[in-house]
Amino acid sequence: MPEISWGLPDGTLVNSGLQADGAEGEQFKQYTLFNNGTLYLNKVGSDEEGDYTCYAENKLGKDKMHVHISVVTAVPRIQRPILSYAKVKPGRNVRFDCKAIGEPKPNVFWMLPSKDIIAASNDRYLVHANGSLDIQNVKLVDRVVTRVGRTAVLNCSADGQPMPEIIWTLPNRTRFSGTPGFKGSRYHLGTDGTFTVIHDRGNYVCRAKNDAGEAVLSVPVVIIAYPPRITNGPPPTVRGVAGVPVYLNCVANGIPTPEINWELPDRDTYNSKPHKSAFW
Repeated sequence: MPEISWGLPDGTLVNSGLQADGAEGEQFKQYTLFNNGTLYLNKVGSDEEGDYTCYAENKLGKDKMHVHISVVTAVPRIQRPILSYAKVKPGRNVRFDCKAIGEPKPNVFWMLPSKDIIAASNDRYLVHANGSLDIQNVKLVDRVVTRVGRTAVLNCSADGQPMPEIIWTLPNRTRFSGTPGFKGSRYHLGTDGTFTVIHDRGNYVCRAKNDAGEAVLSVPVVIIAYPPRITNGPPPTVRGVAGVPVYLNCVANGIPTPEINWELPDRDTYNSKPHKSAFW
């Protein structure tokens, strides 16, 4: 059997001889070296953090293994920030603080509304050593996803002195500036600045304008549509008994919900509005 010894982070060497007689003082009582070479730490604190080295040696040679111990004495905790909401004009900069405490010192990550993780600075986002995040050149960016046949509500609230006029530019370049509360066949303009779109996709531009200047918000509207697909139907051949009903199931999905039609042997058609139909 090789002789086992352990090197501590401070350079002290622990072996069976030192442990047996305890002649080197009280510090070795916190370590127990078993016969199989395992080093047991009786009480772990921040002083025990560091690199440990296991040495094995016999007449034919020697080998070693490194082990690092990290001691967590306090779980990360984020202190409540002074600023948790900011109202910023386009093109300006804003800073959010994120002070985290813990032992060891925790790493701070920021998640953007797009779900992207920011852990290091880039062209637009500056992450400080203390965890603060600077957003440079703030932009008005939004994206609305809706389905065929559904309405999409676009938000564009604005304030200023005097109160700005809100003008929407539609994808076909038409300008819409009706009185708040106006309801048309395809567009509704809410009293709170919201703009309801029915069916139309494209890029909508909201422009808030008064004598002091204007602010512009561009909102792309994406409409999702899926072609019909039959997901469940009867087998190619169905055998029936005269006088007994036969059920032929047909299940289909899609966006918008597809209409199901059955063609009978005499070429007549039978339709049903729901997406699931049974014919007998």
